[in-house]
Amino acid sequence: MISYLVDAVLMVALVITSIKIVAMYRELKRLSSYHADYQRIFDQTTLALDGIEVSIQEINVRGTQVLNALGSRMDDARGIISEIDGLIREARKQQTELRTEMRQLHAEREKLGEAKGLQPFRERQANRRAKTHGAEDDAGHHDHGRIFAGQGNSLAVDPSASSEMRIQRIDDKTYAGSFRSVSVGDKDNAK
Repeated sequence: MISYLVDAVLMVALVITSIKIVAMYRELKRLSSYHADYQRIFDQTTLALDGIEVSIQEINVRGTQVLNALGSRMDDARGIISEIDGLIREARKQQTELRTEMRQLHAEREKLGEAKGLQPFRERQANRRAKTHGAEDDAGHHDHGRIFAGQGNSLAVDPSASSEMRIQRIDDKTYAGSFRSVSVGDKDNAK
């Protein structure tokens, strides 16, 4: 009877062991399927990393090319800036020379005018401006001067003209030789 009892205990242990082995077999199958998924994911990750490595190498090559081109452009720009600075210095130098020459010429003109007994240049200019802006003479007439049209039909005033205002127009080169003179008094009759 003891053998039946031992046989029963062994049978129960065998059944429990079989159940555990079946559960472990199922777990191993599930892990095997997970392993295949992991292997596929790792392969895809390796391919992606290889693609990233190639992209990084291309970016490095293109970045180097861009930096080289940028460096040469910056060198060109520095050269141009130095040329512009030289031109600016030269222009300022010439400007100061021109100003001194203008002062000398103005002083010589004033001396020449004083030697001939003429009014100083500024006074002559003020008198001309007064005449062109309708200043009255001794008789009470307004002297507007004579208005001339030059190339492009721009107008200029001749302050040395008589008290009668004359408008003169010179047409473009297409009407070569045409010249009209219209008196302000005769303007209405000329229409």
